Amino acid sequence: MHAKQVIEQYEAEEAVFKHKAILININRSVLVEKDVYESVRYAWKLDAKKARKAELVLAVEKGLIVGVFAAEDWLEALPENFPGTPAERLVAGRWGFNGRQASKDISDFYLRRRLPESMRKRGAAFPIKYTF
Repeated sequence: MHAKQVIEQYEAEEAVFKHKAILININRSVLVEKDVYESVRYAWKLDAKKARKAELVLAVEKGLIVGVFAAEDWLEALPENFPGTPAERLVAGRWGFNGRQASKDISDFYLRRRLPESMRKRGAAFPIKYTF
């Protein structure tokens, strides 16, 4: 990490969750897509019923919330549901969403905040966490 990123990560306020949110770790995806929304929107192994109950989707990179979105619908990650997406990124049994940037006041509440230590288990491989 660059020194600026280290300082930002350790000085960031800890997130307090007031909404039902699904947190998705995009560490690897953001390297491919270079866009937070495109990195977080597909293709994840998750409980679709539970994901539909979430009010927000929070994109997390290295323990820091870097994107705040409202999912409008969750769809199976198939080419017909996400046209124009490279086929290797879409896999049956995984899910993605179509959505929009959350409102400014909600985004400001979560953006650039760090996850609480209790949500940052070292060595955890599963990229999905729920706040409800």
